[in-house]
Amino acid sequence: MGADWPLVQDALVIAALALGAGAALTAWLMRGRRKREAAEGSPRAAGPGPLEERVRVLERIATDQSIGLADEIEALRQNGKAS
Repeated sequence: MGADWPLVQDALVIAALALGAGAALTAWLMRGRRKREAAEGSPRAAGPGPLEERVRVLERIATDQSIGLADEIEALRQNGKAS
């Protein structure tokens, strides 16, 4: 440890404080944005859209090995033909 070590420590402390302040400011701004979007009735705040729902169904199909899932898929096919 040289004579410059206290300066290095001070620089690290300042960098850590700046990083923490930046993260806190970002979190605060994002929270305010989410509140505004929810108050305005933004589609993102309303919940998942049709595309997200489809992706969730596809994920479930890819990961679920139950026999009941095949019946559900067939029922959805039948409902789709009736529309």
